Amino acid sequence: MLAYTICFCRHGDHLLMLYRHRPPNAGLWNGVGGKLRPGESPLACIEREVLEETSLAVRRAATLRFAGLVTWPAGADLTAPTTGMYAFIADLPAGWPRPAAARHIPEGVLRWQPVAWVCDTTNPLVVSNLPHFLPPMLAGAPPQEYRCAYAGTRLMCVTRHPCADVLG
Repeated sequence: MLAYTICFCRHGDHLLMLYRHRPPNAGLWNGVGGKLRPGESPLACIEREVLEETSLAVRRAATLRFAGLVTWPAGADLTAPTTGMYAFIADLPAGWPRPAAARHIPEGVLRWQPVAWVCDTTNPLVVSNLPHFLPPMLAGAPPQEYRCAYAGTRLMCVTRHPCADVLG
């Protein structure tokens, strides 16, 4: 079992992103999520973490789905004791309020960012592996494992592998 979850809340052509103040990935934009508690399912964890960090009840999203696993070799991120996370996509209904202003929270800054900006492989402001696994997830691809290979802290490649839907 992996130790972390991440969720990308989508509203139209924007994603709710977190500019992280703390490691891992401090100084970069990422989805929201966090660490599983003992005995907690990945779905329960993502519902709790998104609510705690954003005040959004993703249970009320039009859809909330498991999108796959994102994994990396042990030691690739020395600040994290895990080698992966469960990824989710939450599609919010059209009438859902989407504030234009950024919101400061203890973990960093929340802001709605354009999908194209987040998924741009040349964007140095997002976590490096994100533009490689997020586009197929957003497109509705069946859950897959996205294995990230690093040389030091530099992302070398992301490969896709079959993955069972851990929720289904």
